[in-house]
Amino acid sequence: MARIYKRCNCPEPTWRSCPHAWVVRYRTPGGRASHQREQSFTAKRDADDFALKVEHDKRAHVFIDPRGGQALFRAEAETWLNRHLGADNSITTYRSVLRAHVLPAIGGKRLAAVRRDDIKTLIAAMRAKGLSASRIRAAHLVISAVFSEAVRDKKLAESPCVAIELPGVVIEKDFIVPTHAQTEALAAGLPPDWASTIWLMQGCGLRIGEALAVNVRCRIADGTILRVNEQVDQQARLRPPKFRKKGDYRDIPLPQYVADAIDKHIADHGTTSDGYLYQGRKYKLVIRRSYQQDFARSAAKAGLPPQFVPHSLRHYFASAALAHGIPRDSPQTVETSVVVIMARAGWPWCAGAWPGQARACPLFLFRGAAGVPGVKGGPQGRRA
Repeated sequence: MARIYKRCNCPEPTWRSCPHAWVVRYRTPGGRASHQREQSFTAKRDADDFALKVEHDKRAHVFIDPRGGQALFRAEAETWLNRHLGADNSITTYRSVLRAHVLPAIGGKRLAAVRRDDIKTLIAAMRAKGLSASRIRAAHLVISAVFSEAVRDKKLAESPCVAIELPGVVIEKDFIVPTHAQTEALAAGLPPDWASTIWLMQGCGLRIGEALAVNVRCRIADGTILRVNEQVDQQARLRPPKFRKKGDYRDIPLPQYVADAIDKHIADHGTTSDGYLYQGRKYKLVIRRSYQQDFARSAAKAGLPPQFVPHSLRHYFASAALAHGIPRDSPQTVETSVVVIMARAGWPWCAGAWPGQARACPLFLFRGAAGVPGVKGGPQGRRA
């Protein structure tokens, strides 16, 4: 039970008239794991009301520790991030958006002091800076997750991160399908020992991290299949591919022109001591940010717009598949749009029962670097 008393040396019969504060001493829920708390009040009536509310909320299992909301948002965000079980790339994104945008705005505030208007102001400021909708949504996701944890931990009664208007993410947009000449120029503009990554991303639909993690051991079935089982993360560390755990992999038909590009790379530049094709400058493997910067410079020289990024080559791969008969209402990802739909069409290798006949794959996967018939190139691009 909560106890109401005064710490002064005044005789207890005179407490109602003495000027010292009333103190409510109570325990939080949790049995032996509970904590003793105290709160001071000037008026006896306020102390009585608080003590009554504490005991009522404890019995109703809705007690909110008044001190819980005094924790700094910065500390709670760090705790949430350290316990988050998401993919490495997601954690890197969350840490980046916290450091760059969220913590400078509300990191120094106590949880109970953050208002819905503070979050709306932050979102508006990010929009004014021209940040992408996905970046803004990542910031909102982190803030919302931190406050949701605080509510579940009985530190706050409710989250201020509710009914916040967010910018919409563009699901369909025009993207650029480069001509063969532009693709050749793009590869030529990269450092020579990184140039063959262009053909891996275009010809096999690899993500940037997956291309940078290709090892000589990835070529299997007499060099006709590329096995993707790793990716390089943003800190140049090896991790499982996106949406997969350690030991998982996916097999992709290896077009002859991509195989030739790999052979030329090995002949001209070699590999790391353990067989990885692409070597970094500062670390053993390539830092993705460094690669992206070189890619952007090369793309500009090739006449491609700033919107053309490494992932655009993966889109090119999927677009080529769509142009050769895969239904447009198929799932979005390359793995599902190419692999699952072709499996339904009767290509057994896509269903996981590869018979060792890579050449039985749809012809477009093995067209040379001169381009894929049926896909219009050019700087204007097309809707896909």
